[in-house]
Amino acid sequence: MAEFKVTFWGVRGSHPVPCREMLEFGGNTTCLQVTVGKAIVVVDAGTGIIEAGKKIAADYFKEPGKRALEITQLFTHLHHDHTQGLPFFTPLYIGRAIINFFGPKNFGCELECVLDRTMTPPNFPIGMHQAVSEKRITSIYDNHVILLDASNPEPQLKNRFLDKIEAKDSTVTVSLLNVYSHPANGVFVFKFVYGGKSVVFATDVEGYLFGDSRLVQFVKGADLLIHDAQYSKEQYTSLPTPRQGFGHSIPEMAIEVAKLAGVKSLALTHHDPTATDADLKKNEAIYKRDFANLFYAREGHTYTVE
Repeated sequence: MAEFKVTFWGVRGSHPVPCREMLEFGGNTTCLQVTVGKAIVVVDAGTGIIEAGKKIAADYFKEPGKRALEITQLFTHLHHDHTQGLPFFTPLYIGRAIINFFGPKNFGCELECVLDRTMTPPNFPIGMHQAVSEKRITSIYDNHVILLDASNPEPQLKNRFLDKIEAKDSTVTVSLLNVYSHPANGVFVFKFVYGGKSVVFATDVEGYLFGDSRLVQFVKGADLLIHDAQYSKEQYTSLPTPRQGFGHSIPEMAIEVAKLAGVKSLALTHHDPTATDADLKKNEAIYKRDFANLFYAREGHTYTVE
């Protein structure tokens, strides 16, 4: 079996914070990499994708003459803090790279249209399709499943209701759930399953009383749940500007989902841009009392799913 690894490249919410007080946990906005053998999946393109791209490209060029560099790029949603790093993603500018983009429509606009806009002047001097990589861009929906293979990084898009899903021991299955608690179009939550192990990435979700039942069912039994916990309870409820309805959770919401779903480990992410390393370390110690296998995601940290 290939190693099933998750790397946190960006764990900050709303906007990047290049501050000394945020160095331990990191100041880059959302980007997660899931790697199983040759299959490379990158989720979201916040500023964390810049370092992710450098590392992916460096590893690729260590083996001259190898096959094309194939990457699956997923988007949970298309708010600016989840797309702002895309123009600086090194594989975009590698001619032997094939990047398979999958993400939601945005107010009726297909994914390709939205991504084009992120790199259209005056936003950026180089257009999306001027970059020399091969780009395959597909809008996805709740009925889709993406299949990859640990030995073959080319993704296959399937309809989970109409297509026959044939999973082998080497298959990585990526399923999705559209969660509606984030403003505008909601977000996709992604579940990665390989070798009987599973990881769920649930950023930019806001909890419900007694937990989000659909999310709990989707997460059930996961080995690792990565869950939004941007706000403190005080931020969430304090007047005159409570954060209720902003589409983000507090740690208590994430812990409730983790307990109801019976997950093994819980990583809290999408840290508020005002939260310092000292704040997050303090919170980590407090909330581990409620859920022992809890940690706050740290930029650059790789978690091996075992």
